[in-house]
Amino acid sequence: MNAEIAHQHLLRSTLVLFPREMNTPEARAMILAICLQESDFEHRIQLIGNHRQWWESIKGPARGWPQFERIGIQGVLEHPATRDMARGACDVLGYPPDVATLHRAVAHNDILAVALARLALWRLPRPLPGKDYPNEAWSQYVEAWAPGKPKPDRWRPRYALAWRIVERSS
Repeated sequence: MNAEIAHQHLLRSTLVLFPREMNTPEARAMILAICLQESDFEHRIQLIGNHRQWWESIKGPARGWPQFERIGIQGVLEHPATRDMARGACDVLGYPPDVATLHRAVAHNDILAVALARLALWRLPRPLPGKDYPNEAWSQYVEAWAPGKPKPDRWRPRYALAWRIVERSS
């Protein structure tokens, strides 16, 4: 998948699950940037060892384009600001609100993965940043995802690309 297709089809299909105020350019740009940062829309399962393809790395701890680990899914399911919406999304998509089940599912259900990504961002106490604030966006990404090996040098170009895609489609 590429980020433009993800924006045109995946994000639009997913964000209708939530209240309108959750479908903003800032939210779409952050989700795209995070998926680009985490997987480049190439790896459905975190690469470990010498594997170069996700299907060779079936034991990677992070799953889906946004690379969710179990703790991130658990956080969305338990947080007071997101738990009801997470359960509602699970119900609509036909999944039990169970961390292990959702962790397996996000590797192949892109709508579920993006829904959880949007909810993970919804938990943050500050509004999502605009196009001209990549440093604040980086801070919020790190706060929401807690990446084990953050790569700040990758962030700015991916954040800029995400915003170009969002602005072209608006």
